[in-house]
Amino acid sequence: TCAHPYSDLKVRWGRFALLHDYLEECQECTGPVLVADVRDTFFQRDPFGSEAPPVEGLQVFEEYRVMRTTHWLVKLPVEKCKQIKIFDEPMLCAGTTVGTREAMLQYLEAMVTEMREWMKDTNCCCNKMNGDDQSIHNYLYYTGKLPYAIPQKNRVGLVNTVGAQGSMLMNAKKKHNMEAYDGGAYEGGTNTWLGLHYDLTDKDGFVVDFSGERSFVIHQYDRFGPPLADWLDNKSGLR
Repeated sequence: TCAHPYSDLKVRWGRFALLHDYLEECQECTGPVLVADVRDTFFQRDPFGSEAPPVEGLQVFEEYRVMRTTHWLVKLPVEKCKQIKIFDEPMLCAGTTVGTREAMLQYLEAMVTEMREWMKDTNCCCNKMNGDDQSIHNYLYYTGKLPYAIPQKNRVGLVNTVGAQGSMLMNAKKKHNMEAYDGGAYEGGTNTWLGLHYDLTDKDGFVVDFSGERSFVIHQYDRFGPPLADWLDNKSGLR
């Protein structure tokens, strides 16, 4: 399956080529650019608003600290394709990237160029894995092919990637058949979807950075399951 007109790329990869085309064609798009998955992302503050820090170069976002490039999502495709031992570095999420127009165009072109190389080799292109664009994203950065990219620590930059922590809480809930999200079941609790003792939200349920301020962009929120989804639905009515 492919995305027209990029029959030489897998459909999941084709979006990088299409995004490059859209941005290049949009000459009036001169400000900073956010490329993001849509299904599992929501905004709490304007990432390009007056409260946001200025965007320089390309910003790539680290996942929660337990996520490393030794995870199968990067390890298996990169080792099979490149015949190298995988590097052990913080996992960078390919689902959200921020940059200046120039840096974003460079990044998207670099991704597409590398993807076309992978398409030439069945050891690289031909697996049934979803998400191997993240394998390429991490490979490019950690082999020095994105020298203009600046990694942003988890829960510090414009994007807060919450998936790993959300999955950990969901799995704990299922394993122990308990309420992992006991939002009000502790002294001083509130009626939010998640208890403050997890140090991930404020008293109103908004997801926060390490500083305690509300994060600008939340990515992979669906890993928390119905509690966050229901809260978001009640807050916005847009889910």
